[in-house]
Amino acid sequence: MDFDLYQFHEGIKKDGVLFCYSGPISQATVEGIGVTLRLNMEIAEAGGYTTQNVFLVFVEQMQNILNYSEEWLTSELDADKELRKGILVISQAEGYFHVYCGNRILNKDMDVFRNRIESVRLLGKEELKALYKERRKGEREPGSKGAGLGLIDMARRSGKPMEYQFTKIDDTYSFFSIRVSVEDRT
Repeated sequence: MDFDLYQFHEGIKKDGVLFCYSGPISQATVEGIGVTLRLNMEIAEAGGYTTQNVFLVFVEQMQNILNYSEEWLTSELDADKELRKGILVISQAEGYFHVYCGNRILNKDMDVFRNRIESVRLLGKEELKALYKERRKGEREPGSKGAGLGLIDMARRSGKPMEYQFTKIDDTYSFFSIRVSVEDRT
């Protein structure tokens, strides 16, 4: 990396980045970032409704890293504890707060991720509400580490369809990126 952090800082400022984190993630990391995020949202003068939606999308994105990232570190303090790695970026532009999240996944899981996102991505508010209620009562999807409510909830809070992509790293891994845009209703 070029050591000119000033240029990096100016670039992310220009792009409306309010928060950026890359590295190992634990539940304590999520909690600490959550506190910082709420303060940043106050500084950005976001209303309570918008702040709550951005915060809930942030939590879901971080949970996805904790549950699905295929890149991790083993804690030196606790050999049984793995810290999953990923990146989270929150920006503000064009009337939206954009919550970006990315992490390494197995290539063999790409279709599962794609199908789950596509199953909710273009649904309307009422369809998402009905699907959310249905899933709350149902069983977990095979291979899922949750009830599948996270994607539905993010789609419900998003002001436009979620965007995602897979970047192939090698024959085993790809990098999964997702963006959820929450309308700024202030």
